[in-house]
Amino acid sequence: MSQPRIVIGAVVFIGLLLQTLLWSRQWVYGDQYALLLAGLDLLATGELPPFAKMMSGDGRIPGALLPMLIAAPLDLWADYRAPALLAGLTHVAAAGILAACVGRALGARFAAAYLALYWLSPWRLYHAGFLWEPAYVFLPAALHLAAAYQLREQAHVGWSLLLAATLAAALQLHGSFLVLVLLTVLLAARRLIRINWKGAVLGLAVGSPTLIPTAQMFIAGTLPSLVPGQTEPYSRIVLAALNGAKAIGYWFRLGSLDIGRRLRQVVWADASGGDAASILLTVMIAVSSASVVIALYAAWRCFKRDPAFDPPADARRAAAADWFRGYAWWGLVAMCAAAAISPVPVQGWHVVIAFHAACLPMAGLLSETFWRRTTPWRAAAVTFVALEVVVVLLLAFGHDMYRPRSAEEILRQDFPVEVRPLMQSAR
Repeated sequence: MSQPRIVIGAVVFIGLLLQTLLWSRQWVYGDQYALLLAGLDLLATGELPPFAKMMSGDGRIPGALLPMLIAAPLDLWADYRAPALLAGLTHVAAAGILAACVGRALGARFAAAYLALYWLSPWRLYHAGFLWEPAYVFLPAALHLAAAYQLREQAHVGWSLLLAATLAAALQLHGSFLVLVLLTVLLAARRLIRINWKGAVLGLAVGSPTLIPTAQMFIAGTLPSLVPGQTEPYSRIVLAALNGAKAIGYWFRLGSLDIGRRLRQVVWADASGGDAASILLTVMIAVSSASVVIALYAAWRCFKRDPAFDPPADARRAAAADWFRGYAWWGLVAMCAAAAISPVPVQGWHVVIAFHAACLPMAGLLSETFWRRTTPWRAAAVTFVALEVVVVLLLAFGHDMYRPRSAEEILRQDFPVEVRPLMQSAR
């Protein structure tokens, strides 16, 4: 077996273990109540709802797709962990799609580096373990990249259908779908993709049946506003500038170890600082923050087309590398544009839909460091990947979303009446 395949196998195995660990330790609060209640209501009534859940700024997620994704696993297994299990399986599918796409285009070595970054990242794993609508955007993001890559040379009906259906589905999962829409527009405008419009129309038709209740309510004039309102006292210009700047910062953090306040929220952050866990946490916060500089360096080398960073093996692979570089760049632009349009302050969960694109430059650096450098540099690449695992373990055993509750705490928590039967396995 070749070295890249061994690395890929090891990465997949470790990532599955970490994802299972997080899933087994997940907990529920207000956002989870809202999603579970939407699924339970769909099971009880059998009626597709016109919208799924409130968003920041009193917006609403349109369509019935999200409640269906929650109701289906609950129908099979009446347990609070069931919907998150399905969401986690979409992450497995996303990783497989991305690995296949970049592997065929750029080779097994790049695919191994990309998967080590993507599959083991704290950004992905934190969002993969519990029920939350951002957990569902990773698969549409992966499908977007795969379909867009196939459309780089030819306006194919089937891939155009998949691209449009993916956008229609993403609209019903999270407000950050706008990043993928803007990215599609930018790629088409720059002729990095060629869309077959017949396929695109068919794709919208395929992805839209769950929007029928929304359309019916709109026609009846009873649909409440779906668009979020501004939540901050700033002018829109100031908010747009602040959000754009935050989006740029998030872009580089997505490719790094720095998951921000999630790591600072673990239980050891409030300790006196003398025990080993507190010392490890302090070190990891410093290291993860510093790793943003590495991601910035990787992006700089990638976008300036450094030939040493991405040496072309042949003309076909060189063209593919150039296309992925363009996808990453316009992904950054789309994320900043979507952030500037947003009427609410941008947060980390608003940008994870661009995580797959933000990983591309850093994966290039990891690939170069591990496969084409001397042993000390290889050790540095392995250390970076190992530190991903350390951050995830700190979250798994220290973050409030992944802390099992005692029987007394479960009794005290104010679960909605409908949700409490789903919590039997937690006792």
